[in-house]
Amino acid sequence: MAAAMGALIKGKKFDQRYDSAGKVTCSWGKAVPTAAVTIALPSAPPTYKDFPVVEVPELTALGVEAQSGGTEIAVGERSLYNQAFVVIAPQFRLTVDQTSEERRDDDLREAAVALTTWLMS
Repeated sequence: MAAAMGALIKGKKFDQRYDSAGKVTCSWGKAVPTAAVTIALPSAPPTYKDFPVVEVPELTALGVEAQSGGTEIAVGERSLYNQAFVVIAPQFRLTVDQTSEERRDDDLREAAVALTTWLMS
């Protein structure tokens, strides 16, 4: 199970498992939650190409497309969510993703809208 989870989370394999009360950590030493923002050329291969397109009025007004999705890894009563929000503009592709023990759909969307608005102004 640990090896399968390692492949799901950022493509890194688990060498060891670290457990402590109230905390989930990965073998490469990053505590959860983690967040990342990636800005790429629109021609770069998409990381999350299977995510459904979502309608966000603020982004539609800017003439860009958005995708949102994620995965849930559940072990017993605990869950780990890997979520992403992707904005596809003519000039760039912006990805905001997060791994957390809580779903944060609204936070990811708001961050992506704010960054896209800033980049396009």
